[in-house]
Amino acid sequence: MRWLHLKPSHLTTIRTLQRMKPAFVGSDLPKAEYAEVVEKVRRKEASFYQVKGQGVSLSFVGQVIDGEYHIIAMVGAGLLEGASAIIERVKAAGFGAITFHTYRRGMRRILNRVGFEQVSTVRDGNVLETRHRLELGEFNNG
Repeated sequence: MRWLHLKPSHLTTIRTLQRMKPAFVGSDLPKAEYAEVVEKVRRKEASFYQVKGQGVSLSFVGQVIDGEYHIIAMVGAGLLEGASAIIERVKAAGFGAITFHTYRRGMRRILNRVGFEQVSTVRDGNVLETRHRLELGEFNNG
């Protein structure tokens, strides 16, 4: 897998972040959540990555929260194929868990297949958000 860390000082990073907008479909405030993510990247509170390989083209924004790696948003193709590489990279960086939240049923299915446990559900009106966690000490890529 080829990894690219898009730094906020790079001229195209904020424009490239527009790819992340579909990750917020289902939110009651998708524009506000997207704007918050852009600001986090600008302030270097979160990092923006692209991962590419055979059948994989993913973009994601992540940040460290309470010593765990939280993936704020992810879009693209090949998550099942790319998940192992992302998990191994996060584990190698010394994190004990990855957390992720989503509004999308399809993403919940993928997270479950990869080994994430659904740890909470938040319903606000018609919006359903689920939170997931993967303990990296339990992850086995084989």
